[in-house]
Amino acid sequence: MNLPTQQLFEANNQDVFEITFDGINKNPCQIKEISSSKSSMIDQEGQQFSVVFSTATTQVYEQGVYVVSHPKLGEFELFLVPVFGDEKGVHYEAVFT
Repeated sequence: MNLPTQQLFEANNQDVFEITFDGINKNPCQIKEISSSKSSMIDQEGQQFSVVFSTATTQVYEQGVYVVSHPKLGEFELFLVPVFGDEKGVHYEAVFT
């Protein structure tokens, strides 16, 4: 399975993505942040970055592999970790190495 690159996430960062946490319902979300790694341990061809998705739901799901979908990028699975939550929603981070 091919995952989107950092450039593809950046090109679509204003779009709505959907995350299926429970296997049934798709939760709309948007990219809150895209960060590049500054590590000197990355080889010349490697790419390390993270993407934080912001959801409007206040229910916090455990870290795990979830299906993420986008109209142009298709469906792909990401390991997501909840990193922030309040009454406005929850943020989930995916790290790409």
